[in-house]
Amino acid sequence: MYFFASLKYLPQYREIKSVRKTDVIQKSIVFMKEHLEEKITLNDIANAVGYSSSHLNTLFTQRTSYSPMAYYNQLKIQRSCFYLQFSDLKIKEIAFRLNYYDPFHFSKTFVKEMEITPKEYRIRYRDKKRLE
Repeated sequence: MYFFASLKYLPQYREIKSVRKTDVIQKSIVFMKEHLEEKITLNDIANAVGYSSSHLNTLFTQRTSYSPMAYYNQLKIQRSCFYLQFSDLKIKEIAFRLNYYDPFHFSKTFVKEMEITPKEYRIRYRDKKRLE
């Protein structure tokens, strides 16, 4: 089904895959995704796209309804979900890989966003995998 959908919506798929060179928000998001396992600041993102941090913060918030750093933190949670589902990394290894200063901070942030603990998330995924 995915294959057929990708053929039907090929122009849209190609547009999503290519970053518009002039779109500062997309450039910011690409920069964030490329640096998920590093410690970056708003200034780092702003410098990467050639804007001041205050101007980037305003534009980003207007377009996405999130501040750049809140968006970056959500991307980090998404990456942690990927690691929990598809790797055997320990939770503390995931925490340190994504630059949380300790596993407790990572777990607390994860629960705030996902409403379950990282361990519960991993168990739920593995239970689904066994049922399939």
